[in-house]
Amino acid sequence: MSTPSSELTVAVIGCGRPLRTEGSTGFGMAHRHMAGYQQSGRCRLAAVADLSRENAEAFVKEHQPDAALFSDYREMMEQVRPDIVSVCLWPHLHAEVVCGAAPFKPRAIFCEKPMDIHWDGSLRMHETCREHGVILAINHQRRFNLPLAKAKALLDEGAIGALRRMEGAWHNLADSGTHALDMMFFFNRDEPAEWVLGQIDIRGSRKVFGALNAGHGISSFRFKNGVRAVYHFGPDSGDFGFLVRLSGESGEIEILPQSPWLRLRRTGSAAWETVDTGESIHDDKAIYRAIADLIQALDSGGRPLLDSENALRTTEIIFATHESSRRRARVDLPLPPGPCALLSMVESGELKLEN
Repeated sequence: MSTPSSELTVAVIGCGRPLRTEGSTGFGMAHRHMAGYQQSGRCRLAAVADLSRENAEAFVKEHQPDAALFSDYREMMEQVRPDIVSVCLWPHLHAEVVCGAAPFKPRAIFCEKPMDIHWDGSLRMHETCREHGVILAINHQRRFNLPLAKAKALLDEGAIGALRRMEGAWHNLADSGTHALDMMFFFNRDEPAEWVLGQIDIRGSRKVFGALNAGHGISSFRFKNGVRAVYHFGPDSGDFGFLVRLSGESGEIEILPQSPWLRLRRTGSAAWETVDTGESIHDDKAIYRAIADLIQALDSGGRPLLDSENALRTTEIIFATHESSRRRARVDLPLPPGPCALLSMVESGELKLEN
């Protein structure tokens, strides 16, 4: 166990370019991770691994000029033996790289979401890290944004009575949708789900960071404590006007996709009360808090809030929704290990993507 003052070495796999800069292909999450490590005051970048030497050189120049550069992450893990590894790659590489890094026994791996493009790969990430005594955290960082934290506090204080139902809506199921689903588990104290009934439409499907997302669909599921949830996804998700709505015995709470971000309506009132949150649901401070929470878990010997055990519950809903659409039936959980049903249906020709 480290003491709170001890330095932690960090390695990054997949550097990328900062958001909206020349050569960027995404949100530049590795740079956002580094901002969190630097904010902690505890971490030093020891090494990076990236197939693009140009990206690797630019990354260390900005964050730690004397950090070592590698093209092979296994070679980096062997030589550097970092305390924490950030995996900031596209989803189809997550299971391969996390499972490849875990045997070198870093103390923690902080991986971008979603977990993987296959359910068996997601399970393997979790199980391999557990086998080697490595904490695996998945970056569902919005749990740490103030609008969610304040909504959770209102719920726990009884502002709307006992939670009965949740409804969510966002662009897709597996990319932005993984955040919306994770919010639902967060608000319901990470209670496991017991079944999923879903339907997807392949029209309008597109790849997000290389991972295929169905164009439109719905997922209905029930938690073991009786709370029900439904998630809508597709290009018209903005019609709902909220990202997540919590319905309790005596009112409703909504997380919104734009300012004011959080509002509350009590039973018997037609008016919504705006709740001041001080930041948006997209603020990078959430990543800094997630990393601080991960470091605290390393210090205490506990588990971080973004532990892969929690992330698996969200991920299971995604793959069970695909499987329910394939079976045209309800899927009882736990979902057996296997490949993604959406990708299997596309590969078999059962679903045909638009040209």
